[in-house]
Amino acid sequence: MNPAAPPRRIKLLPDQLINRIAAGEVVERPSAVLKELVENSLDAGADRVDIEVSGGGKKLIVVRDNGRGMDEDDLLMCLERHATSKIDAEADLMSIKTLGFRGEALPSIGAVSDLAITSAVEGGEGHKVTLAAGRLLGLAPVAANRGTTVEVRNLFYNVPARRKFLKSDRTENAHLLDVAQSYALSRAGLRLTFRDNGRETLAVESRHDFQTRVFKVLGRSVAESLTPLAWEREGLRVSGWLGAPDHHLPSTSRLFTYVLGRPVRDRLLNRALADGYGRLLPRGTWPAAVIFIDLDPAEVDVNVHPAKAEVRFRQPPAIYSALVEAVAGVVGRAAPRAASPWTSARPARPEPPSSPPRPSWPGEKPMPPPRPPWLDDEPDAPPVAEPAPPEPAPPETASSESTQPEPAPPEASPAAGPNFEPLRPLAQLYHSYILAEGARGLYLVDQHAAHERLLFNKLKRDLARTGLPSQSLLLPEPLELPPREARAAEKLRPHLARLGFELEPFGERGGFLLRGVPAVLGREDPRPPLMEILGAGQSQLAALDGAGLKEALAALADSWLYSLACRAAIKAGEKMSLEAMARLLEDMAREPHGAYCPHGRPAIQLIERVTIERRFDRR
Repeated sequence: MNPAAPPRRIKLLPDQLINRIAAGEVVERPSAVLKELVENSLDAGADRVDIEVSGGGKKLIVVRDNGRGMDEDDLLMCLERHATSKIDAEADLMSIKTLGFRGEALPSIGAVSDLAITSAVEGGEGHKVTLAAGRLLGLAPVAANRGTTVEVRNLFYNVPARRKFLKSDRTENAHLLDVAQSYALSRAGLRLTFRDNGRETLAVESRHDFQTRVFKVLGRSVAESLTPLAWEREGLRVSGWLGAPDHHLPSTSRLFTYVLGRPVRDRLLNRALADGYGRLLPRGTWPAAVIFIDLDPAEVDVNVHPAKAEVRFRQPPAIYSALVEAVAGVVGRAAPRAASPWTSARPARPEPPSSPPRPSWPGEKPMPPPRPPWLDDEPDAPPVAEPAPPEPAPPETASSESTQPEPAPPEASPAAGPNFEPLRPLAQLYHSYILAEGARGLYLVDQHAAHERLLFNKLKRDLARTGLPSQSLLLPEPLELPPREARAAEKLRPHLARLGFELEPFGERGGFLLRGVPAVLGREDPRPPLMEILGAGQSQLAALDGAGLKEALAALADSWLYSLACRAAIKAGEKMSLEAMARLLEDMAREPHGAYCPHGRPAIQLIERVTIERRFDRR
């Protein structure tokens, strides 16, 4: 008689438990459910998607579409794991062009909720299937138009451990709205509505052009600041719209990036976008932008994240450099709008352009395009809900009972200066600001910011031509550098030489001889700025897994030039003659980015003449 076999330690899990485990990967929170359902609708060819949520998505998420729909057999099949209409063979994984493809979303959602799906194909009978915690409750014919409606109720009610980790309704609602916004901006011709507890908080129509969609999603001031982006090279295309640098936030909540039409949150892309703006953005802030990246599907892996929120590029350095170059090429031609600090009423609504808007300097009054009739009777855009923790949104809308609105601020301005209107200096305010008269109104110029920009641009031109002049030391100074800084010094020696630092390896333990220093330093000790550059260089070279070395070195050089320009510029509190003010204004008009200091702060503000006259009841 054979002894009893020991119990098996490895065994197959039951399907219901497998579905709950899969749900833990796919369904992180209510917004992940909404993302999967909207993607299914768009992949089904829908051009109308209506979303309804309540209780932060924990009580209810409904997505209705007018897509192709499903017949009775497909309706049952869509509830099976790994059942999909979007791929057929392994080779399809290398050329995925749909938003969803794994076939796990619906069974995973059904495993942790009460799920009902109603669907019908063109000319066919509708059917409704219901599930509770993954168990099929019934399938019945119903009256339905072509398309699909998915209702998700009581999310995670059978997984209390997961439910208790969800945030407040307000926070979850913000994430749900963020998903809806990302798809509202993702494609033309899509009608999308979002209702939260019965209140419509987002609605874009199929007829709305892109700028109007941004107006609906992100507000009027962002929509008015948009500059078009178009860049293409060797099968890689970068397009979209960039917001003015002054529309920055300390988070990426107004930054939307799409790869092959798929919304993604990618660290490499976010960093490249910010680096493209350079010092036009204050440190630690992010712009408002909508970026579309299109490339060969074989060059990107969209299958690296359970919720498909991240992608992996075959050549990250090439993608990074392309996006930096594309963005820098636009912001290098467009400086920020001059704003009117006296404006209190709401500005005019944005006028969607029939062609990409042409920026203009303050001296060139743009001719507004005809007013679209569908905007005349349309209410203001609702306030934008930011992801938690909530961040204060700018006051972009006001009561519809406002009387005559103030004029909109000037549009974005090109960096070159031929259109900068002549300004006549009047006086100095607080020994820090220049008051100047122009045809459009009164200008306030920050003298330090403006002069700092001029000096920085000159230093950068000198660096690009021949490098900064170096002053040889009579006696070379030995340097013993820590290991990290020594590695950076060895890597950066040619670039340090262009900045004026002449280094020569000496000894066997990371030693160097300092043979020359930048002439612009004068009598200053060269060691602190050199160590600062090497420390920053080490972190830059290690960033982004090796991507963006060229851009990192350029940023390194810029950091050094910023420091020099800031120390040498006219300071706040210094008295200036009218002649000196006039020269500064003339030079400022000719310089790229003359409206900004190198650190991204505005250097000029406009109070329009019409605003002044209205304040004195002359209009």
